[in-house]
Parts: sequence; structure tokens; C-alpha cells
Amino acid sequence: MLLLEANKIEKSYGDRLVIKVEQLRVYHGDRIGIVGKNGEGKSTLLKMLVNELEPDQGTVQLFGPVTFIPQLEILEMDEIGTKERNHWGVPLEKGDLLSGGEVTRKKIATAFSSDAMLIFADEPTSHLDVQGIEQFEKEVKEFDGGIVIISHDQELLNQVCKTIWEVDNGALTIFEGNYSDYLAQKQQMKERQLYEYEQYIKEKQRLEQAAIERSQKSKSLKKTPSRMGNSEARLHKRSVGKQKAKLDKGVKAIQSRINQLEKKEKPKTEADIIFDLNFFKQIHNKTVLSFQNVSAKVSNRLLFSELNTSIKPGSKIAVTGKNGVGKSTLLKMISSGHKGISMAKPVTIGFFHQQLENLDENKTILENVKETSNYEEHFIRTVLSRLLIKREEIHKKVYQLSGGERVKTALVKVFLGDYNVLLLDEPTNYLDLQTKEALQKVLKAYPGTIIFVTHDRHFINELATHVIVIEKNRGCLKDIEKIVKIEKTITKQAEETDLLVIEMELTETISKLSFVSSEEEKQLLEEKYKDLLMKKKRLRA
Repeated sequence: MLLLEANKIEKSYGDRLVIKVEQLRVYHGDRIGIVGKNGEGKSTLLKMLVNELEPDQGTVQLFGPVTFIPQLEILEMDEIGTKERNHWGVPLEKGDLLSGGEVTRKKIATAFSSDAMLIFADEPTSHLDVQGIEQFEKEVKEFDGGIVIISHDQELLNQVCKTIWEVDNGALTIFEGNYSDYLAQKQQMKERQLYEYEQYIKEKQRLEQAAIERSQKSKSLKKTPSRMGNSEARLHKRSVGKQKAKLDKGVKAIQSRINQLEKKEKPKTEADIIFDLNFFKQIHNKTVLSFQNVSAKVSNRLLFSELNTSIKPGSKIAVTGKNGVGKSTLLKMISSGHKGISMAKPVTIGFFHQQLENLDENKTILENVKETSNYEEHFIRTVLSRLLIKREEIHKKVYQLSGGERVKTALVKVFLGDYNVLLLDEPTNYLDLQTKEALQKVLKAYPGTIIFVTHDRHFINELATHVIVIEKNRGCLKDIEKIVKIEKTITKQAEETDLLVIEMELTETISKLSFVSSEEEKQLLEEKYKDLLMKKKRLRA
């Protein structure tokens, strides 16, 4: 069932073409993720599709009721029922008294409780904790209609999406599958591009060598020897002239073929980020930080207590838990040297938080980073470039920057500063997927200790060596490898149980087939038998 059709739509701001799309269709059951760098026009596209923004040309047709979950705007939201309110944990307060997470939950609850057949969502999980994100995933999977989502949450895109729309440089490309499938297809395209480039260079070099050889042969043809008579000399000169003309013509033909070759650009590759330890203050102690019966309160409310653990140098620690359990509070306590938290003497702490207080508004990006960094300028430029701040952009002053650019500048200033322990509070907020991946690689290469708060599950899975889990007013440190081993053991046990059940069903089905007399019943049992065999094969694989 067709829910939306857009034809030849485009939108420009001034001389800049933001987005141009030939045709888009959304059907019942579609789960579409929109990805692309910040500022590429994803939100503009979504607003045109939901008829909140008029395209400069082209048409958008909707074939059923729709609803929109915007990223920043506060909606005049209808009152939701008690069931939806309780389901999403939305308090009774009005919008201006709600936290960011509570406003987001109310937007989502309003959308899913409406009669919409098509839901559009712009960064719907940006203020949700992990439990809220998982609940959103569940609702998306169960929704009876179509959903189009802009998201920078790789795990969400993997879990719910069947199609990815990539917005890049004003154009839209459609990829079938989830985000991992999209990345695999992009990698294949890059590999193909590299192969075509190598073949282009190889053929060009072959033709250029052939042209050189013919040209040299033409030049080497001897003039008429003086011993020859006039008639013989004329014949020789004519013969040499013909040969030279033929060779020169061949050189021109080869040059023409070179000019006609379809030019292929070399795919961009980036070298690994390698921190020079000569500029880094290393910690040789066995522990960087120790927590002894640490607790935290807000007013009279206990956030957590009895945190007893120690952190080794080089660890990457994710702090996880629901909204409001004290994750950011713990980072502030570490930064301020709270009672019960002891540090090794060489520890110097760099703290990134969303207020971005470490930036001087009137200095450039490069000046801000250099003033607290021991690293050479070329390395600073490399790291900035990796986070998509390039060339002349590094000379922009902070007051001229967008939200995403400010976040990236503050992050680089922290992890290239004269620190060896980093505290990062929601470092991935406002970053697009490409920048998140780059940030993840830079932080992996960082030789010091990192303690970070984030709700981005993929970021945690890729970066963290350990997790401090805050739940039920307690905090404890867990080893990621041990958690993975336990999960694998649980999964293996579940698979073994499923295999045992299938084996029993197969035995029972074979037994029934021995005695069945009805042809129809026999056919049903044979189909069941084949189905069970397929399930068994999948489990063993």
C-alpha cells in the first residue's frame, strides 16, 4: 500500500542547492533510515515530505494520515491517554516543566497513539536513555504502518531499518538493508572505485609507454647516408618519411586514446591517528582512580551509594544507567576530587561537557586547541580534519561555529590537551554518524584513560573496555569481555535448548508420518518436517 510519493522535489537556500530528489516512494511496512553529514539537508527533506516546508519545485503526495516527531521544536501536543502516559513514563507537568528526555517521550507517545499510517521522526532518541531507545525500537517494529527516521544512532538503524536513504552533497541515494548493509555496500563501491582507478592508471601508463617508444623510434630513423646516389637517396628518404609519418600518426592516435579514457579519481584514504608519546604524560601507577564507598545525593534524594572500585591506566570506561541516576554527577565528582575518590599523582583531568565552557568565543578553532596542547600543529590539523574540520575552517572563530562544530572543537581541545585522564559527558550528541565513527577511532588511539557517559550503544560496544553500571542506587564496575562471555554462554545455552526441542519435534513428526493415512495430513507433516530441518540448520550455523 503506497503511503507517500514525491516527484522531482528540490530545495535551495540562496545559491546553494540543499537537496534534489527525482522520485521517492514509501509503502506500508517500510522502515527507512535517513543518514548523512550534519548540514546536508536531511531535516529539510523530512519537512518537505511531511508538508511542513514547501519545495521550490516538484510534488509530494500523502495517501493517509501522518505525524511528525521533530528534533528541536516544541510541539503543541495533544493530551495523551493514561495508558500511553504510563507506558512512556510521561509526567503530568506541562511542557516547560519537562526535561529534554520527558519532552521526547511525550512526542513519541503522542505519535504512536495517533491514527497516523506514516510516522516521520527527526532524531527521536537523542535525549532518551538506553531503556527508552530500546522501547522506541520495540514500538517501531510493532507499528502497523510506515516509518521514516533521521538518526545518528547506528544500533537503532541496524535494529529497525530495512532501507537507508543517504543524503550527500544535495543528492539522495537509496540502499537496501540496514545501516551495516549500507556500510558494506559503500565499502564495495569504494573497492570498485579503487579497482577502476588502478585499471585506469595501468592502461594510461601502458599507452603513454607505447607513445614514448614510437616517438623514440621515429626520432631514431636515420637520415640519407652521403654514399648513396641521388635516385637511391630519394627512395631512402621517401621510405623513412613514410615510416616517420606512420609512427608519428600512431603517437597521435595513442594520445587521442589517452585523452578519451574515462578519468577515474583515486578514492580518499586516511592514515591512522598515532599519538606521539613524547608529548603525552604517561601514568605508570597500577591504578589511576580509586573509589572507596562513594555515594551521591541531590537534595535528599539518593542517586547511588557504595561505589567501590579502581580504574587501571588506559582503560576506556562507559558510565551507563537510566536518566537521572547520577552519571554526569559522577563525572563532576571525579573532576572536583570528591571525598572517597583518590587519584594517582601524575593524573591531570580534561573534562568535556555540553556547556562547552572550555572554548574562547573570540579565538579561532586552531587557537583554542593550541593554547592547551603540547602537540605540533600538523598533528592538531590532522585530528581536526579527521573530525571534518578542514583547511580554512580551522581559522573560523568560535562564535561563528554551528552547534556540531563547537562540540567537535571542544572535544579536540580536551583530548589533545595536556591531560592523561578524560571525562566525556555525552560526547556524541549533535554529531553525525561519519563524525562519530571518526571520533571513535581517535579515542581508541588515545593512550590515556577515558571515562565517558553516553546512551549510544554502538559507541559503547566499540570503545569501552569496562562499564560502570548505576542501577537501583548502586554503582559497580563490570568488565566488557566478561559480560560478552556471559552473554555468549547464555545464548549458547538457549540455542542448545532450542535444538533439543526441535530434535524432539522432528522425532514426533517422523513418528506421525509412519502412521498417517490422509494425503493432506501427510503433506502438512512433510512441510513441518522440512521447516524443522531448516530451523535446525540455522541454529547450528
